[in-house]
Amino acid sequence: MQETYIRHSPCERCGACCAFFRVSVPTAETNDAAGGLVPADMIFFSNSSQRCMKGTETTSPRCIALEGNVGVRVKCTIYENRPSTCRNFSLSWEHNIGNRLCDKARGVFGLQAFSQY
Repeated sequence: MQETYIRHSPCERCGACCAFFRVSVPTAETNDAAGGLVPADMIFFSNSSQRCMKGTETTSPRCIALEGNVGVRVKCTIYENRPSTCRNFSLSWEHNIGNRLCDKARGVFGLQAFSQY
């Protein structure tokens, strides 16, 4: 019998971006709007036009949806319903394209950058 190995994303051990950046959420993406999926109870409303994930609006940000320990093991509790800001944030060198913001967030937590420029 052949063993099957599941390849896990390095993001599942990292989570630095979720605990470093403000996560903006377009109004149309919250579940209080038609077709929106992001739970509105996880959103901080800074004014009528700006919304972000709770926890990311502070001086020491950490997204309310992030569970676990940064750099060890993390998961997004709303992964399937996460905002486009998160969906569009790519792991550095995931598709042979560097992401300096990914590397910057990792560095803040003492994690080695995925990329070299």
